Amino acid sequence: MKTVLIVSLGDTRSWMKPWIDQIDTHFPVRVHSLSSAELGNNLPLDYDRFIFTGKSLLLHRENIARICAAANIDPLRVFSYPEEHLPQSMDDEKINQWNSYLHQVILAPEAEQPVEAINLHLIKKIAVLGKNPIDDSILEEFQKVGLEIFQPIFPFAIERQGIQYCIESQTGATIVGGVVVVPEFQPVFSYPIPNEVDDTRKVFFLEDFKNKVPMRNFRKQTAVFLIPEVMVSAETWSTLYDISQLLVQRDQAQVFILCREAVVAGDGLERKYLESRKSGVLIEKIDFSRLILQPSLDMRGSWVRFVTERDGISQKILSDWLIKVPGKKFIPYDFTKIFSGDRLIPSLSPLNNINLPLYSLPLEGWYQLPDNKLTIDTHYAIQEVIDYFQRGVTAERNRAMVDEEKCVLCLTCLRTCPWSAIDIEGTSKRKKARINWEQCHLCGLCSTSCPAGAITLYGLEMGKDQHNSRRLEVMGVSENTGKI
Repeated sequence: MKTVLIVSLGDTRSWMKPWIDQIDTHFPVRVHSLSSAELGNNLPLDYDRFIFTGKSLLLHRENIARICAAANIDPLRVFSYPEEHLPQSMDDEKINQWNSYLHQVILAPEAEQPVEAINLHLIKKIAVLGKNPIDDSILEEFQKVGLEIFQPIFPFAIERQGIQYCIESQTGATIVGGVVVVPEFQPVFSYPIPNEVDDTRKVFFLEDFKNKVPMRNFRKQTAVFLIPEVMVSAETWSTLYDISQLLVQRDQAQVFILCREAVVAGDGLERKYLESRKSGVLIEKIDFSRLILQPSLDMRGSWVRFVTERDGISQKILSDWLIKVPGKKFIPYDFTKIFSGDRLIPSLSPLNNINLPLYSLPLEGWYQLPDNKLTIDTHYAIQEVIDYFQRGVTAERNRAMVDEEKCVLCLTCLRTCPWSAIDIEGTSKRKKARINWEQCHLCGLCSTSCPAGAITLYGLEMGKDQHNSRRLEVMGVSENTGKI
């Protein structure tokens, strides 16, 4: 009789216990249920199968591997089922689909290769790169949690070494667990203000206008803040919300904030945004390519014409003050002579996407600070780095394997792997490719591109009827037959 353990990563359904009590009469299987908090190294049985239930976003391979490493579970024995498709009760029609899925799990063949999920610990040392001196307050944040700081002096080279990075410099080789880049930034305001509008002398940058606010009365005047950039720091938005709300409440001024995207993600930003809107500040998302600025006839202000994104309505207002809110332009850090890998990485530029954090980089263990001073955004970036070191990296041993008899050493996998996880080992007469499991991300590019078919990703094979959850798409299971 096979044994199955259902592990709930989210809410435990009330119907689960009575369902388990009656399941023995329907299937030749013994079923137990635990929450993820109850899951540990000392399981009551050596279970044949595991079913993880939870929100879809929690069921990605990396998270499942991390849980398997903590509980000493073979990832190939794990199947996943989205919580969104679980029955709400024993009478729910989805119960048939759930029973069918359990039937498929029971019938799934044994894994061809045992796989071990291992949580690898990072060296508690971090390299901080920057052309300008790094602010001491930033370095202190890392040191508070026990991270040793290493600041290499140019010239130096960086290459992967398993999950760590090796930095070769004039002082020798230093191994670090991650790299933080503090790039150069320059303020940018991309919308061109017409010269005749500048001549009104009522156009200021936010920093200059902020200094005027305490000393001047703007009673019943109109102020328009222009924010054409997407990448504007949370600190700048916080200042903007404070000033605009003050002008409305203190001076009964009319305030417009014209932007590409309003930022509310940050400590207290959502509250300030709502308070500003409640006080009467008008915040509009617009297309700056359709923004028109013209001076008034008396040159005491400017006419502002724009089209709102929300409803496409064209509006025209007479402003007394135009305030330019600059964003940040990222100056890429030059990596052409620094990073050593199988492919050239000239720079690590973050994506220009308002929905992604300013510190995200496309290389694991690498982070970029949004500023060279301790701001709200910098705090988020530092915390992300700290979380990475505390979490470590989970890898799966023996999941990706090279068949030595099939390998013809064409080096296609070596050239294809984006993670530099392919090593060539052996004597000159009998060399073969080997997959560095610590570095492998299981993307499958080597397996699909190998002309000899010598590379297998167990549980992740393409085009085969596998028992892994990636091929057991829940929505494709037949309620009547249980077939995929």
